[in-house]
Amino acid sequence: MINQVNQIFLCSFLFLSLFPVSFAQPASHWVSYPSANQTAYGVYHFRKSFELDKVPDKMVIHVSADNRYNLFVNGKRVCYGPAKGDLKTYKYDIIDIAPFLHIGENLLAALVFNGGDDKPMAFISVQTAFMLRVENSNFSELNTNSNWKVYKNPAYRVISYHEMLFKERWFYGFYACGGGDEIFAEKYPWGWETTGFDDSGWIAAEPLLFDKQPPWNLVPRNIAFMDDHLAYPAKIRKVNNVNIPVGKWDGTSSLTIPANTSANILIDFEVLTMGYPELTVHGGAGSRIQVKYAEALYEAVHLKAHRDSVNNLNMFGVWDIFHADGGECMFRPLWKRCFRYVQFNVETKNEPLEIGSYILEYSGYPYPEMATFESDNEKLNEIFEMSQRTLRMCSGETYYDTPFYEQLSYGGDNRPIAAISTYNSTDDRLLREVLRLYPQSENKETGLFKSAYPSRFDFDMGTWSMGWVQTLLDYYLMRGDSAFVLQFTDNIEGVLRFYERHLDERTGLIGVVKNQNFVDWSITKGSLVRRNENGEARQSGLLTLYYAHTLDCVSRLYQETGLTSRSAHWKELSGKIKAAVYTNCWDEQKQLFRDYADKEIFSQHTNIMAILCDLVPPSAQTELLHRILQFESFEEMASSYFSFFLFKAMEKTGNEHLYLDNLDFWYNFIDRGHTTCGETGFASHDRSDCHAWSAHPAYFLLSSVCGIKPADIGFKTVKIEPHLGELKSLKADMPHPTGRIKVEYQLTKKGLQTLIVLPQGMSGSFRFKGAERILTEGENRFIL
Repeated sequence: MINQVNQIFLCSFLFLSLFPVSFAQPASHWVSYPSANQTAYGVYHFRKSFELDKVPDKMVIHVSADNRYNLFVNGKRVCYGPAKGDLKTYKYDIIDIAPFLHIGENLLAALVFNGGDDKPMAFISVQTAFMLRVENSNFSELNTNSNWKVYKNPAYRVISYHEMLFKERWFYGFYACGGGDEIFAEKYPWGWETTGFDDSGWIAAEPLLFDKQPPWNLVPRNIAFMDDHLAYPAKIRKVNNVNIPVGKWDGTSSLTIPANTSANILIDFEVLTMGYPELTVHGGAGSRIQVKYAEALYEAVHLKAHRDSVNNLNMFGVWDIFHADGGECMFRPLWKRCFRYVQFNVETKNEPLEIGSYILEYSGYPYPEMATFESDNEKLNEIFEMSQRTLRMCSGETYYDTPFYEQLSYGGDNRPIAAISTYNSTDDRLLREVLRLYPQSENKETGLFKSAYPSRFDFDMGTWSMGWVQTLLDYYLMRGDSAFVLQFTDNIEGVLRFYERHLDERTGLIGVVKNQNFVDWSITKGSLVRRNENGEARQSGLLTLYYAHTLDCVSRLYQETGLTSRSAHWKELSGKIKAAVYTNCWDEQKQLFRDYADKEIFSQHTNIMAILCDLVPPSAQTELLHRILQFESFEEMASSYFSFFLFKAMEKTGNEHLYLDNLDFWYNFIDRGHTTCGETGFASHDRSDCHAWSAHPAYFLLSSVCGIKPADIGFKTVKIEPHLGELKSLKADMPHPTGRIKVEYQLTKKGLQTLIVLPQGMSGSFRFKGAERILTEGENRFIL
């Protein structure tokens, strides 16, 4: 259904894109439940019946809610939202509901929920509220006001963070995806969203009045509605105390649990997935079904087993609970769930319970046709597929760091995610939205942004603010969209000036900063950059180089977009900083850079950044790269995330042929049964099975191995130089705004048999082992 709505939405989006206009704040039509605790957890149903003697060609509505809504028209769910944002740019959805109407009685119905204290950390909220407005004034009676009816659903109880995570401690770390749902079926107003339901006991909705403007500054949705295809379980892996066969099960055939039984049923979807699972049950009055979700099973607390293993292991995870009333019911959680494994922990009373079905409505960003990659190395193909799946799993209404634990959009995570996205999709709306939202969290005193945004975090993250700046350059180089990036000039300057103010005049390094400055997970110390007992980062060579790298990105961005004087200022400062790091941190004996001037601490990270910052001349950078790969006494090693910068250093030094030999993290993920890329690759930090910052093989396999790169700003022309390693055959293609770029390589006795297909109007060059060819639009065939 959402795909149909996406088509309707796309027409509106294209109109808005072609004709930029300023939107006035719609008239206030916000309503709520009278006398409700407006910030507490609660689930509310709104209804409006109306008659039509003729179905209009169009009936376009604007709809939004705080926290979230599900909109039904004549019993059919047509969309849900709003897309995540903040109060400065709070989203409303534009939908043509005419296709869902008919002659006679019609019904608009909305489920609105407030997650209360346990709502997802990404939800920014004022109070429980709902708004629907019809564009056509002939149907103004449908606008939300006191003519709508509302009901507070007593069937729901929140399962709090504390209950899910601390009563049964099963991992160490942060969780931010919201509470679980407990539903008592006998209290639920079944059929409330359909015509014919008796709502005579419901009360009038209360219009919300404001002294000035409503607190939600409404703007139209600027990303697609989520994909909503159905996904099915693969098999039942384990059962306990019930006669249900283990083996294939697609969730559409019924399972029966006898009366007075306590049983466990473990379901395996075989790949990590996410969305809205729907459980249908029949009978079983008084039965209790706990539905538990997990990425993997555990050997012990915080110790996951091989992802395919289930025997003699613990099922830990978050959960929902449904209490059956003996009728035919369907349970669907209020917010999306992420899982590979689902376990039903069922307790029946005096009658048997039939589980009629269990299917998933997948919910993720609907990327159009993505890139493809197929080589004669099957595991490498699996790495590419795993990485693409990770991108999809970590793309919703924003990017996610992890769909299971947080669903937050972090400024630093988004740099590799942006690279993956621009090589796998030409739909840049989601990328532009996360880049646009992030500086709206700016701390006016520091000029820095929150660690993740949208979020309710109350602290700055300096490095991730710089990561956002770096991503702007990457986006500009790929798309040439100067108007988009230059709107953030003041925000960029604020970030850079913060660290400029904190440079130590004596050493030239960043002196003392107390804000958060995460760069990567540490193998032993928690995180990098390290802070002392007072929470201070002092004289960090790594942080200083991360700043210098950001200055270089800004200097190039400004130079290419005409801000030459600003470019020169930051380029000059970058040069002084690099000289200071070299003077203070270069170890002549080890031929490596220390993390600190006065401490014998060495990391891959600082030396990777030294290459990216040209701390040694280009002629010496390959030698430094080899030391980074071979030195055995580093205190800190680059994780699967920071390997993005390692691989960028290979690219910079002309050593992309080393890439295929340095994918141990990803081969280990596969060997451990992952279907998505894990958080770090380190056994010491094995929290998330799905972390988008680790999915960059879906970028580098195309850019470095296939060798596809933009030859100019905006990717109007292409340069292709493959680095095949031991591969004998490879074919791939990737989306481009003008079409698709396709490559095929076959190593034969005569040489490299090559096919390059370029979109209409594109030209470029091909290089392999010193030989070159000019490329033109269409097919290019040759042997080198």
